[in-house]
Amino acid sequence: MTPKRKKRSRAIIVAALFVAVAAFSLAVRWLGLGTRFVSEEEPFQIEVLNGTKEGGAAMEAAKHLRRRQIDVLVVDNAERFDFRESVLVDRKGNPRLMRRLAKMLDCRVIVEQVSPAALVDASYIVGYDRLKASGRGRS
Repeated sequence: MTPKRKKRSRAIIVAALFVAVAAFSLAVRWLGLGTRFVSEEEPFQIEVLNGTKEGGAAMEAAKHLRRRQIDVLVVDNAERFDFRESVLVDRKGNPRLMRRLAKMLDCRVIVEQVSPAALVDASYIVGYDRLKASGRGRS
C-alpha cells in the first residue's frame, strides 16, 4: 500500500468515527437515552399514615417504600380510619413527584395541600383498597 493510500484510509476511518460519535450523541440527546442512566431526581421525604382500622397497614406500606429506597420519615395513624381509597397528599407542590409516587404506589387519588411549614414532601394515607390488594382486608 502506498503512503498516499494509507493517509486516505486513515482519514476515512477518522471521519467515520467522528460521524459515528456525533450520531450517537444526537441519538442520546433526541431519544432521551441519557436520562435512563443518570438519576436527576432530588431526594424527598414522605410520611405514611394508616387510614384504616387494620393495625400495621402503614408500617407494611413504609417497608415497601423503604425497600424501594424511599426516605420514609414518619409512620403514624391518620386523623380518621375510614379511607376507602388510599390518598397521596402533595405537601410541597411538586406534581412531578406526585405522578411518580402515584404510579409507584398505584394510587389514583392525589390531593394538594401545600404548606410552607410541611416537614415532608408527601403524605401517603393507606386506605382499605391497599388492604384488599394485599389480601389483608375485610371480605
